[in-house]
Amino acid sequence: MNPDLCIGIASTKDSLEVAALEAGQTPMVMKFPATAMGIEGVRIFLSGHGKPVRLAVAGVAALSLALSLGHACGSETFIVSAAIADQAVSLARYAEHAA
Repeated sequence: MNPDLCIGIASTKDSLEVAALEAGQTPMVMKFPATAMGIEGVRIFLSGHGKPVRLAVAGVAALSLALSLGHACGSETFIVSAAIADQAVSLARYAEHAA
């Protein structure tokens, strides 16, 4: 899989910080509430891309996000320890370089 879009999601108790990174471009960062509606907003954003993405998630809701978003958008998904990367842009870069 060689996706053209890598996504990093840093989850906290209150928010989901999402970074989208296309090869050779500056990352774009968005913030969603850490609610069911926020997760649905992220899902809609990911499905709008139309191709599988590479997704790295970390934080308090990493496991549930990986299970719900990774399967829904057909992405390659990595659950990353916050000790490795805890910011959305760092997670997107992790996804970009992960094998």
